[in-house]
Amino acid sequence: MNWSLNEIEALAKKATRGAGLSWGLAEEAGKSARWLSAMGLPGADCLAAVLMQNDRVAYDTICPEGFAGVWTARGGTLCPLTAGACLCDHAMALAEGLTITLGRTAFPLLLFPYVAAASDMTGAPLSLSWDGVDITRSDGLSFITTASGATDMPVAASVQVRRVPAPDGDPVRRTWRGDISSGTMATLGRFAHRTYAPDTPESRMAGAGAGLTDND
Repeated sequence: MNWSLNEIEALAKKATRGAGLSWGLAEEAGKSARWLSAMGLPGADCLAAVLMQNDRVAYDTICPEGFAGVWTARGGTLCPLTAGACLCDHAMALAEGLTITLGRTAFPLLLFPYVAAASDMTGAPLSLSWDGVDITRSDGLSFITTASGATDMPVAASVQVRRVPAPDGDPVRRTWRGDISSGTMATLGRFAHRTYAPDTPESRMAGAGAGLTDND
């Protein structure tokens, strides 16, 4: 199914909030799904899978802890949404040459919008890489080298973010709509539904329809 980027972002934001993350993280996740969809990458599919994987999981078991060495999560697998937000906090250090290594990370593709944001904020060319994939942001443009099928890898044992020389080659061309499977949209819709207020007799009376008034 083909969706506008606005539709993808709005649904992804509500779904992430429905999965239990804060509105701030949900807003960034919505932007990330939109951003990757505009690159023709399966951002919405990866987001739906991450939300299912982390549903009802305590936040402090999936976020990074200990930033001195390899970033790891207490629960064993980093959530790319929480790790991505932390990467933005280290934008200046990355621009100055710090290499950040993340341990086992779910759907690492979802990290790239955060890496791109760090690049855009600092003006430094930054690269995100894991097995078979290297995606770089430089001068507001994105460049990708990938093995077939590697972008939607469900988990990577190690992910690196680092400053790199400005890349050669052609940047990814932006699109204005995203092809999202009906299954992915249904999953996001189920999570988004959790953000809606529960139906009550009072809300039904105050909503659309005649209520107890016969308008005929």
